[in-house]
Amino acid sequence: MHLFNVAAVFSLLLLVGSEFSVSAFVNPSAWRLDPEPQARMLGHYAAVLGKVMPMWYTADLLLLGVETWLYRHTPGFVILLTASVIWFLTVLATILFMVPLNNRVVEGAAGWQGIHRTWDRRHRVRIVVLAVASILFTYVAVR
Repeated sequence: MHLFNVAAVFSLLLLVGSEFSVSAFVNPSAWRLDPEPQARMLGHYAAVLGKVMPMWYTADLLLLGVETWLYRHTPGFVILLTASVIWFLTVLATILFMVPLNNRVVEGAAGWQGIHRTWDRRHRVRIVVLAVASILFTYVAVR
């Protein structure tokens, strides 16, 4: 069980760190570029992350679900259930509110730069929410 906890903590925190790096480093660097290179750069990132992140989010949701089930008879169950629900709602919100914006940016829709800034603001909220879920999980896993 300890090895499973370590793998889950590693995967969750690595995902949050990856999302943080997009907001803290990638997007600010992109905004310094001229519009055409910026659009190409964001398109490349969106193509790669658009393939990897859905699987990673889903895998982490499954890890949280398994951990919640494994801890169902412990005092940490409610905390893990909360973390799992937060993660699930974040995935749902991403599908409903983030993916359509991302697709419009990649397509180069009119006003794509403003759309990207809106995406980034929402992305920052998502990072905080994912960090909260990860901290809740980590708290239970390391106790």
